[in-house]
Amino acid sequence: MSVQETKETLHINFHTDPLCPLAWRTALWAREARQLRPIEITWRLFSLEIVNRPAGAQPDYVNGRGWTALRTLSLARRLHGNETFEKLYIELGNAAHGRKEDISDRKVVEASAEAAGLGAAFVEQALADDATRLDVISDHEEAVKRYHAFGVPTIALADSHVGYYGPVIHSVPKGEEAAEMWDHFVWALHNANLFELKRDRAAAPPFEPVFA
Repeated sequence: MSVQETKETLHINFHTDPLCPLAWRTALWAREARQLRPIEITWRLFSLEIVNRPAGAQPDYVNGRGWTALRTLSLARRLHGNETFEKLYIELGNAAHGRKEDISDRKVVEASAEAAGLGAAFVEQALADDATRLDVISDHEEAVKRYHAFGVPTIALADSHVGYYGPVIHSVPKGEEAAEMWDHFVWALHNANLFELKRDRAAAPPFEPVFA
């Protein structure tokens, strides 16, 4: 398959955790590429707390790192769909990776829910509903089992069992630059023989705040 502009709509699963600054940049790039390429993004969850949890540690699905935001995103998707999930994710990302606020703080998540049009009380509703915990775990486990995911961002074609961690980017490309990067990434998604392409980030400039 040559690298060329994609004509047909590509449906992708994008697994993310709002804690992750790398997934945030990749998500903004995917949204930018979506303006010029036929892309349909289905937002899925992934828990970095589960990945990094020490063996034998007792999980805290209310106050544990990232869980308030994850469960609120879960309820937003279940009650209002993919588009509202994205709105809330953007507000959480602007808070965490733009203003450098701590989204493990419930008040920050409440402010994000308010900004997304859900209301601050929506967070309490999410935490009172145990199905939100189970939904996050289900998304996470599917990514691990289906794509062998180990972190975020993890992106896969919706009808595929091949998922990629990345791309990890420093700055968010705009316009045609974003679309061209997408064309190359689509080629990689279709190439099941490609497993890893990586370079050291030690020489990269500092990761400054990024807003949607």
